[in-house]
Amino acid sequence: MSAVQPSFAEQALSGMALTLALLWTAAGTALLLVFPMTAPFVLPLSAVVPLAWYWAAQRRLPVGKPSPIILALVLIGAYLLINATWSLSPRWAYRTAALLWASTGVLYVMLNILDDLDDALLRAMALGVIAGMAAGGVVLCVEAFSGQAIRRTLMLAIPALHPGARHTLVLADGGTMLRPYLLNRSITELTLLFWPAVMIIERLELSRRWRAWLLIALAPGVAAIFRSEHATSKMAFAGAAAFYGLYWLYPLLSRRLAATAWVAAIVLVIPLVSLAFSHQLYRVGWLPASAQDRIVIWGYTSEQISKAPWLGAGIAAARTVNEQETSNPRYAPDSMLELSTNLHSHNAYLQIWYEAGAVGALLLLGLGLLILRALAQSEVRAQPYLHAAFVACALLAATSFSIWAPWLLTSFAIVAVAAAIGAALPASGSARPGG
Repeated sequence: MSAVQPSFAEQALSGMALTLALLWTAAGTALLLVFPMTAPFVLPLSAVVPLAWYWAAQRRLPVGKPSPIILALVLIGAYLLINATWSLSPRWAYRTAALLWASTGVLYVMLNILDDLDDALLRAMALGVIAGMAAGGVVLCVEAFSGQAIRRTLMLAIPALHPGARHTLVLADGGTMLRPYLLNRSITELTLLFWPAVMIIERLELSRRWRAWLLIALAPGVAAIFRSEHATSKMAFAGAAAFYGLYWLYPLLSRRLAATAWVAAIVLVIPLVSLAFSHQLYRVGWLPASAQDRIVIWGYTSEQISKAPWLGAGIAAARTVNEQETSNPRYAPDSMLELSTNLHSHNAYLQIWYEAGAVGALLLLGLGLLILRALAQSEVRAQPYLHAAFVACALLAATSFSIWAPWLLTSFAIVAVAAAIGAALPASGSARPGG
């Protein structure tokens, strides 16, 4: 019995749907890069197309056994709800917990349906990620090299884009310029999504020439990273690149190194920052001012952990305590650097210890190890890219931003979605690693 051939109308509708899927994904990716604060909205919107396609084919919602990673996220979400009850800023704390629950739900849906989607849809979404990365990278490259000329031009027509006086620098000639750090969040998004994008290019069934052109399309974004003043992104990009190269040479050693470094980052963070502070490394002249400031913030925050070592001071405690201490500032010995918890710790691992306690640190430790185990069990050719993406995320969390920032929290989930799209693409001649 011969298969029923789709009609011309059905083929046209299918082609339109694939084009819309590509454009939808590209628009979401570019929006995330240029306006990273939209991440909490981009994450659920990323599931719209695959979920609609799945519903049209299956006529049911995706229901599957949750993975150990999803179960770990559920456990963390439950603990954060409890932790929020003693937070000094319960509104912020409950919002953070709700956001984590929502992100976990999107991840559960996406990880359950990607393997069941048509290859054509997966390719359309994958190409959308690359198109969005290329477009957003060009915009950010222009902004990084031109002193944010695009934003300055748009500000004339859209005053709401003006960041405010404190984010504007007055020049000697009387002119003004936007402070370069306004691009830091966008540069972070570029750094986070780079390795999933490269993996997608490698796994798409394209000619060598087309792969080369797509890699070249990512070059403006890389240039923007190294042109920016965001040292954390530069460090994360370079560290992930080095790990990627090492993984191709020594995969087993690299997996063990990643697990060991993850454990060390969580277990040793308190003694390491305490040691740096007690030895007054913040007075080392060749360190950048931001690094000197961070050493003081880390040292002071580490001293506060003993007040609530097991369950933590509560989500957003650093922000609230900092606001309370601004009226009576104190300074680190032999310096004019203010002793404070700052708005956040500029170190996710230390922030977890301070605000979520040893229980939170243990949960984070378990989550990271579960992720690394899942990456080690993925398709062989995808493993270097997936591990590099993990390293980039881990390094970015080490010295920059608050782990509870809504845009950053959901950005980590978006990285997981982009990586899952790339990993779901069919790869010929691949095998799973042994052991």
